[in-house]
Amino acid sequence: MTFMKNKKTRFLRFLVFSILTSLLPIGCNDFVDVDLPPELLDTKEVFSDQGSANAAVRGIYAYATGSSSITYLTSHIGLASDEMERASYSSSYLEFAINEIDPTGSSTTNLWRGYYNIIYQCNNLIGNIAGSTALEEKTRQQLAGEAKFMRALSYFYLVNLYGEVPLALIPDYEETRLLPRSPVSAIYDQIIMDLNEARTSLSEDLFTLAGERIRANRWVATALLARVQLYRENWEEAESLATEVINAGFYELEDLDRVFYADSGESILQFANAGSNRYTNVQLTANAIETPRVFLTEVMAGLILEEDSRRSAWLTPTGNGPLKYRAYSNTAGPETEEANMVIRLAEMYLIRAEARTHQNNLTGENSATSDLDVIRSRANLGGVTAATQAAMLQVIYDERARELFAEWSHRWFDTIRTERADEVFGSYKEGWDPADVIFPIPYDETLKNPNLN
Repeated sequence: MTFMKNKKTRFLRFLVFSILTSLLPIGCNDFVDVDLPPELLDTKEVFSDQGSANAAVRGIYAYATGSSSITYLTSHIGLASDEMERASYSSSYLEFAINEIDPTGSSTTNLWRGYYNIIYQCNNLIGNIAGSTALEEKTRQQLAGEAKFMRALSYFYLVNLYGEVPLALIPDYEETRLLPRSPVSAIYDQIIMDLNEARTSLSEDLFTLAGERIRANRWVATALLARVQLYRENWEEAESLATEVINAGFYELEDLDRVFYADSGESILQFANAGSNRYTNVQLTANAIETPRVFLTEVMAGLILEEDSRRSAWLTPTGNGPLKYRAYSNTAGPETEEANMVIRLAEMYLIRAEARTHQNNLTGENSATSDLDVIRSRANLGGVTAATQAAMLQVIYDERARELFAEWSHRWFDTIRTERADEVFGSYKEGWDPADVIFPIPYDETLKNPNLN
């Protein structure tokens, strides 16, 4: 049997979200070929008052919301792992599905340029805010913190997709266009620095009047930093940071059918879904009707047991293949009840469980088991019985796969960072090569910048 996610309707739709009205109407500009147009962010007029400066920051979120560098994280990267499949394949999907990504093709180019466009916008904003005398200090701190968070988020995905990448931190294209690739450790050092600075400057409770969590606050930066420290195997820091978010008092686990609502108490950060300019995260038709193009594999669907409540809450049988379905009560109109979840509270429990396991804190109060039981009890699953560290880690990997499937490439990144890619993907993917864990840098970029070679 094949599946999609359901709630009030049975239409097949997946992660539909809109592009916000933006001060920065950037398309897929080639940041390494031509400098960003000066009217976008590097004019002093943009930062002459609080309203225009806020609009500039909102524009960064808006660009990220509609960028294929974001949308590909579920669809294309899911195909590269054992998470997604298609009923039929175009060339852009096929190259990911068979792990033969064409460096001359548009897909990897869109990923690369999309993130660097965000980074250059952030660099411009950080530099201009620092020099603005028209903004109050509190406003400068907040907006700079948001830009540093978005820069850190972008570098997080770049370093996990491409490995060593250029570390551009200033807006001057002429000074950065020939940057060499920086070591992975240097990229992570900058990510950690940006997030720590963001944590000290961001507000604790920046939410919309409707309760949406669509901009970075202190806890958003803390949550991403917890993930980063987990990836860096800094177990004590990861546990401490995840605990800060869990205990912050702003977030709570929701019922399964409300997890992805725009006003979900579980949301730490969402990208907004408002207005009529709609963009589909897995390449659905333009008006988001009932024909999805990407489905869960039987491998992933099989991980979710019959007694697991996530199976009934998040999956619906289809005639093509399994799909994690973010349900919307309005299937074809311009508005939906949900937003695109970027970071949510359940991940913090899973981060803490893994960090505690690596510190041999397996059972009892405030242990890996207690964290896992929080997630599993919501899904109507029994308690964890793993008796060894290795067994507990496998339980956590499986639980992350069940809880976070079809979300932001978690499956791909988790399998690679835990050095299980050859075992997991090699047994599923015909022709799997260990080198497939790193995507090729776009060929055009290597021509423009020989130092990328």
